[in-house]
Amino acid sequence: LEEIWRELGGGSTGSNMARSLRVSGRGGGLLFVAVGLVAVLGLCGAQTLEEVEIGEFIKQLPSECEALGGDSKSHIFHVPSLSCIECPAGQVASEDGFACRCGDNGREDYVVVQEAQGPELQCFDCSTLSLSVTEDKRTCIPCGNSSTAAVVDTNSTSSNTTRRLADGAAARGDGGAGAAWGGVVRRSYAPAAEGCSCPPGHVLSDFMENGSLSLALGKHCTPCPFNSWVDPVSPKQCTPCPDVNMRRSPSTGLCECQGGTIEDAWLLADTVEDRPYVGIHVCINEQVAEDLGSSGLPAQFAVQTMFDVIDVGQQITDAVQVDRSAPFMQHYLASATRCRETRHWSSCQALANLCALTLYTADSPACKVLSDLERPITVKDVHTFKGWVSGLPWLSYEDSTREVLEATAINRVVALQGENSLLNMTLTVYRLDGSYVGMEAVSTQLVLCKGDDRLLSRYRRIGTDTSISCSLDLQSLLKDYDEPLFYELWVDDSSLPDGTPKVPGPALYPVPVIIGNYRDGSELPNKILYDNPSLELGVGGEGSNAITKVVMHRRFFLWDNVSGRKVLDKDSRPKAAATSSGAGASAKGAEGLSDLQVVRWAKKVELRVKLRKDDPDTPYDESIRIFPPYLFIEYEQQVVSTIPEDIPAFGDERETLRYPKIEFQSAYIMDLTNYWYISMILFIVLVVVVVVIFGVKVSVRNQSFSLSPPTGLIADLLGTVADAFFWFVFVMTGYWFFFFKLQVDVQVLLPLENPHHDFLTIVISCIVCKILQVLVLVYRQCNVDIFFIDWEKERGSSDQPAGSGNDKDRALNSNVSVWRTILIANEWCEMQGSRHTDIDFTLMFLLLFLAGLDFQYLATPQPDSTDLSKNEVSIALRFFVICMWYFCVVLIQLAWTTFSYRFIQDPLDLFVDLCQLANISTFVLDETFHGYYIHGRAVHPHADVNMHTMQANLQAESDGNLPYRGLTQTSREDLNGASNQVFEMYIPDNVREEYDTLFGKVSQGSGASG
Repeated sequence: LEEIWRELGGGSTGSNMARSLRVSGRGGGLLFVAVGLVAVLGLCGAQTLEEVEIGEFIKQLPSECEALGGDSKSHIFHVPSLSCIECPAGQVASEDGFACRCGDNGREDYVVVQEAQGPELQCFDCSTLSLSVTEDKRTCIPCGNSSTAAVVDTNSTSSNTTRRLADGAAARGDGGAGAAWGGVVRRSYAPAAEGCSCPPGHVLSDFMENGSLSLALGKHCTPCPFNSWVDPVSPKQCTPCPDVNMRRSPSTGLCECQGGTIEDAWLLADTVEDRPYVGIHVCINEQVAEDLGSSGLPAQFAVQTMFDVIDVGQQITDAVQVDRSAPFMQHYLASATRCRETRHWSSCQALANLCALTLYTADSPACKVLSDLERPITVKDVHTFKGWVSGLPWLSYEDSTREVLEATAINRVVALQGENSLLNMTLTVYRLDGSYVGMEAVSTQLVLCKGDDRLLSRYRRIGTDTSISCSLDLQSLLKDYDEPLFYELWVDDSSLPDGTPKVPGPALYPVPVIIGNYRDGSELPNKILYDNPSLELGVGGEGSNAITKVVMHRRFFLWDNVSGRKVLDKDSRPKAAATSSGAGASAKGAEGLSDLQVVRWAKKVELRVKLRKDDPDTPYDESIRIFPPYLFIEYEQQVVSTIPEDIPAFGDERETLRYPKIEFQSAYIMDLTNYWYISMILFIVLVVVVVVIFGVKVSVRNQSFSLSPPTGLIADLLGTVADAFFWFVFVMTGYWFFFFKLQVDVQVLLPLENPHHDFLTIVISCIVCKILQVLVLVYRQCNVDIFFIDWEKERGSSDQPAGSGNDKDRALNSNVSVWRTILIANEWCEMQGSRHTDIDFTLMFLLLFLAGLDFQYLATPQPDSTDLSKNEVSIALRFFVICMWYFCVVLIQLAWTTFSYRFIQDPLDLFVDLCQLANISTFVLDETFHGYYIHGRAVHPHADVNMHTMQANLQAESDGNLPYRGLTQTSREDLNGASNQVFEMYIPDNVREEYDTLFGKVSQGSGASG
């Protein structure tokens, strides 16, 4: 108080101050004492945060603390204790809700009450001294008066003094709702916390011109320039008018348009309160705006319609309309008027952006304005590109789709190595308001997924097909993403026709955009690509038909979190937002003044690049040049209220509502007509070979006059077809692998369809035939006739084998053991599980090569066999890679098996020797007239002997004292490698009939044991 008094010139002591304040007798002293007591009580009577009791530690969020305080803002989130705490009396929550601050006109002092706790905030109400607190809330100073705060304003004739709000309120009797200046009632431009206000067009300042605090003069008013005003959002500074044609009104203090123009917000706002939240607050020609007619009404241009919207319960709603769409309410009227009147470049670009947000709906006002401007112009060939009108944005093509996609104007060459191995492209970027951001070299801008930029941008490498997919967090799209950017894509053409570089630099060639959701009335002309992603435009009957219908555009966006936002009317706005409105608010608006109802994003983005065919009539190689690439975009939209705010668990049915899948693909393609033609010829030859092979098998199988049962023929047919189809696919995929992965120059590219339908058809046919063949073989093996002939004679008999004769008692009492037969049968069963390869060994090493050493990524669709980076694989290449490594592992095992059978032991030879020692022959009929015979009749007198006798028999055979083994009694030297014990046999009809008769008797239990 003494400091303020000294600044006012009243002396330097408290007694001088008291004398100056004395009214009469003791009154002055009492007044001084009262003021002192008020100051002391104000400093010492407040409760501190440390004195507030902190209860049980309960999980609380800052938003909950704000709700507890309500309009009084009495609670904060106390970060040190992580709890909600009520501010002491006289204090309110700060704007961020994390600290307590003094009230509207309260000075903040930090006083050390207890040394252990440090300084604490104490509040003093400057109003008790009829003073006003400074902006930094550290000092109380008076409001200026007419004798000390003279103000010169060349734009105003109103009073040049500052006055307290309370005085103005008392004079009007309106309770402080506004301040009167020169008879004009207006909103208070200085908040009540200031305690003082200024006339329109003035800002309230605590400081003098030299920057020092104006303690003596108090707060004073500084006039703003004529082309600026005082924005309620920033009342401490002069804000330039949003348009150069605006001037501040002396009476209202608002920026107003001059000379036949009107602010766009005046035409858009239903009420005065709507003005800050609509339009971009620029001056437009009133007559031109009226010429827009009905398309200039918000009910027409501000309605954004989105189709096929994901709604409640993941149901698809045909159409959702958003009235008073925020970007249209803000930009359309000014952009349409200024573009029509002066071809204002940024206004026309903003109009193009609004047209793109409607997905180029023909009857949308934004698109119609640009179309009306283009219609009377006959010359549309800026930079020789047809459809591009000078001075206007280029949105659509004038040429047919076939002419655009089959143009041969791009001269740049492509390669797999060097500087030409990358597809260099450029993006021209615009903001929503039409401002030009600049040109950007394309890298990862087209990919909404996040990750390693090296992997995300590999699609630019020539010949590399990529597929990148991820989940997009829609809550992040709502809260963290800025307003969308709008792009136009160009490919850099850096070469002349002869391949030499262009001077001074590369030219830009436009890349058309095909929007899958584009609607022409009720028709969806681009739906064919939407439904059939692997369709090649212009190739085949369906592709040629599609290319005549597809509609292409130029400008696109990747997400849209603005056009589904509805500008709320006065009655729907939050109370806090409605009371803080002021004329001429910033174009960005305020929080809570709009409601985002629908959000949209690019669900799928695909870039396709096609190589040209060589033209023999040109001196240059056309096969290393490209046709114009094109970009395909499919959008998806969803109602915002259906997006979960929490994080759904994996597998939760709500997971896709918050984390929908998005993908980016690139495809490099070429004309494969000749390849498919040759493949068809080879396939026909293969069919002929299959027929011949099957005929040979049939003729070999049927050695008798009677035909064998059909099961064998069916198995042969199915096996022949399956084997032929497999080797055909293996050879064709091997062609793709070696000529694509190992090429040095661009010669071969993979088919667009992955997997190709022809490949899939043949593979499925092969698998089905092989499965059926196996089933038939299992059935046949279950019906194979196998029996063992025991040649062992009874002791004392030299003429008949065991069990011969008609005497059943003799057979039952035979002294020949059955264990030899059981032994042979057991060995036969064990031999059934013998394989030339081990399936466990094969799968283990196959897994090692493919997954452990990452050789599975040899199947990625990029022309580099040394690149094993992860990417989606080509199904055709994967088929060959898996088969190749499988054959490698199998061939190694077969080589070892061949070696071991030749030099170590052969399981079949061992079995034959065992049959010879056991004196048992094996008779197998796998078909009606076909089978195998192992002659196991021993050359020894008896096989059922002890070890000593068996050793003697083997020694006698070794010494050559016994006949040769086998059916023909031929020596090994005379056989020349042929077998004398194992035979493939064909039996005649009568033998088969006799066999069936005997087998039937045995099965019925009526036959003899022999």
